[in-house]
Formats: sequence, structure tokens, C-alpha cells
Amino acid sequence: MEQNTKHSDHKYYCPMHPEIVSDKPGTCPKCGMDLELMTEIKDTLSYLIEPTNQVVISSLKPIVSSSNKGKSQIKAQGYLTYNPNQTNSISARVSGRIEKLYVKFNFERVHKGQLLMDVYSPELQSAQDEYLLIYKSALDSEHNIINALYQKLINLGMTEASIKQLEKNGMVNATVSIYSPYEGHIHFLTQASEIANHGLEWPSASGSSTMSNSLEESELLVKEGNYIKKGDLLFTIANEKDIWAMFKIYPNDIPLIQEGEKVEVNINNNIYDGKIDFIEKSFVGSIDFYSVRVYLNCINHNNLTIGTLIEGNIAIKSDQAQKLWVPNLSVIHLGKSRSAVFVKQDIGYVAKEVRTGSTMDDWTEILSGISENDSIAPVASYFVDSEAFINIKH
Repeated sequence: MEQNTKHSDHKYYCPMHPEIVSDKPGTCPKCGMDLELMTEIKDTLSYLIEPTNQVVISSLKPIVSSSNKGKSQIKAQGYLTYNPNQTNSISARVSGRIEKLYVKFNFERVHKGQLLMDVYSPELQSAQDEYLLIYKSALDSEHNIINALYQKLINLGMTEASIKQLEKNGMVNATVSIYSPYEGHIHFLTQASEIANHGLEWPSASGSSTMSNSLEESELLVKEGNYIKKGDLLFTIANEKDIWAMFKIYPNDIPLIQEGEKVEVNINNNIYDGKIDFIEKSFVGSIDFYSVRVYLNCINHNNLTIGTLIEGNIAIKSDQAQKLWVPNLSVIHLGKSRSAVFVKQDIGYVAKEVRTGSTMDDWTEILSGISENDSIAPVASYFVDSEAFINIKH
């Protein structure tokens, strides 16, 4: 009986030496490794004869790109501040020395009519002496002079009640009290500060839940014993009902966000909703970043304190979320704005040129070159000889 021998179409190869091909199982004559079964012989053979710096034979498990990268928000750190357009300033009406300061800290809440400080003023003393001299000896025709001196005392900070007391007992008081004409959060000024920008200064990293509410005494314009001049700006009183959330965003993330995007603001474990109102370039020393201003959608601001450190989740642009993203490690940069990934094809990987966009965390945006159906190598550097030039397919 004649035995029919059927020729097998299966082929076997060595993963380390792909030029070793056999029609039956065995070992590689060069390294002794077991030969592995080939699939789709026709395509496999075509890749085996490709240049060795373009095709890489590997059993490394591929990954797929993502159209969302599992992330639709950017986490950001920030702080609460006041709206510089909704602030009022308190200036010195007289020159003199600060005798007593009744407010001690930045962001302290003050009420309208609250006593802020006492100032000893030789200028005020001289004005009172002059007023008493004319008041006691003035003729009926000299009422205009008395009225002018009276108004001078008012301008120097005296009240009508205190002037009546002066007229009654004739006792000069060289100390003038300064009261707050506004309701809100008080903000001390320093020698080099500007009112409009003082609330927009980024706090230094301290790890605390609030910005530092006290300043070095050497920096303060307003402290007990200091001399002030008429017209000096002493305090800013910020409207506590108009509070901003300010976030720091680094340049790589800026293309992903835009004005009007929603923001979840975490303030002391309470969540508030807001929207991006304004984005501007900022600097702290040599570090550049973007300040993102968010208006808070809340009616009751009583529990919010200016200077509180906060966290935010900023929604990224909807069109960015639908683009193709791959891990940074999957991309090899070739210089001159050229990049490549290794695409899985049969038993090997083929280098393919891609055009990249922005980066976010550990992900790179792919603008063109591969599709969402392509599988790629998770780490491109595994397949690159640092001394070799990569031939890539376009």
C-alpha cells in the first residue's frame, strides 16, 4: 500500500535570526533557540527581506492608540482672590506716626465703620490750635474763615462730633482715628505693591490650605510706629461678594483649554461650578505659565476666604478629546520636526512616520500617520539602535 505524504504549508523561523526558515519544527543552527511557527507566509517573507533598520521582528505585545486617552479634564492648582476692579482704597488724610493698629492680618474681614488705626499727627495738632484761636476770637464777619478751618479739620480726618468736643472743652487731640468706609476683606500694602495687581500675585508654595496672611514687618507700609505721609495708600478693601478663582496652567496644556470651558473648583472639599473667563501669560521669576481666571457660580460667598489654596478640574476642548493620542514612550523623535512610531504588522514592527501635536501628561497627540485601528509598540526606543538611521514608511 503506497503511503501518500502531504507537504505542509507551515513554515518555522528563528526570532533572533529571521533569515533561518524551515518547513518543520526544530532549533536554530546559529543560536539553538526553538523555531516558531510563521503565519501568513507570503506577507512574512516579504517583511523578512525588508532592510533590517526598517522592520523589527519582535514578540513584544502591541498597544492601541486612544481617541480620549482616558482623560477629559486637566487638574490645576490655584487660589482665591478678589476682583481688582471691585476694590476700594484707603489713603492717609494726614501725615504722622501710626500709634495703634487694630487690624493685623491680610484678608481679615472688616465691616463698614470699623476702627482700623490711630495716627498721631503734628499737622492735625497745628490745625486744631489754629481753629481754636480763630473760633474763640472770631468776629461775626469772620465766619467764612471759621468755616474754612472747620472744613480743613474734616479733611484731616476729624468727625463733626470730635470737632464739637474740641469747641466745648478746648482740648487739642493730635491723634486721629481712621475707620473703614467699606465692607470686605482688608489687604495690607507693601512698599513696592500696586493696588490693581496685589491680589493677582501668585503665592509661594507652602503646603498650607491658605496663603500666608501675614507679611514680613520690613515689607509693610502699615505697621505701628511707621511714619506715613498725606496721600499714602494704606489698605485695599476688596468686595467680598466678587471673588475669583485663579489657576496656574503650564504651556503644554494651554492648547487643550479655551475660554468658556467648565471648571469644577474644590474649595476645602466643597465643589463649586465655574467657567473660564480669561487666560493670560504670567511669570514668576524665570518660570512662565498661564493664569486662568474663573468666575465662581455661587450666590453665598460668606464661607470663601481670599487667599485660600484650591484645586480645579478644567474640561478640555471637545475636539481635543476626540483626537488620536499615544503614550510618549511610543514615539521616537528623529529631529527636524520628524517623528515615528513602530506599527505592528504580522510578526514584526514597521517604523512609520507620524505628525505630532500637543502633549499632555504622558500622552502625545497624533495628527496624521496612523489610524485608531493601528497597533503600535509601547516603547519605541526598544527597537532603535542609537547609532543607526531609521528608514520610515510615509
